[in-house]
Amino acid sequence: MSKRFTQVDASTGEEVGSFVAVIRPKQKSAFQRHFTMNQDALKILAKTLTGEQFKVLMILLADLDYENYIQVAQADIAESIDMQKTNVSRSVKVLLDLGVILLGPKVGRSHSYRLNPEFGWKGTVANHKKALKNGLSVINGGKN
Repeated sequence: MSKRFTQVDASTGEEVGSFVAVIRPKQKSAFQRHFTMNQDALKILAKTLTGEQFKVLMILLADLDYENYIQVAQADIAESIDMQKTNVSRSVKVLLDLGVILLGPKVGRSHSYRLNPEFGWKGTVANHKKALKNGLSVINGGKN
């Protein structure tokens, strides 16, 4: 959509200039569900996580909700990737210890989690800035 804007001298009413502005509608992503990920964090994860830990993280990220909340039972994770529940539990513990995910409140019998906003974000930019400012957790790295 384009629009012509005109400047008018308030004292004389005379037109002093104009220009055409092109106003594009906000583009929506072609992806139905997506989030932003820190590329330096991906390098850290690639160097640190085992295959099972990485698989568990991918399932958690697949269930990532706004403001980085994750609610999925470990039994459901185990079933979805054909892994023993004890291995899922160990992998979740490693992800918590590394600060990749943060422990959230219990929902029913399961804990909820939250993706560390230093690693990635699903939500508004303004809320991401607030989450980073609150200093939920910080990763080391980014220089290779």
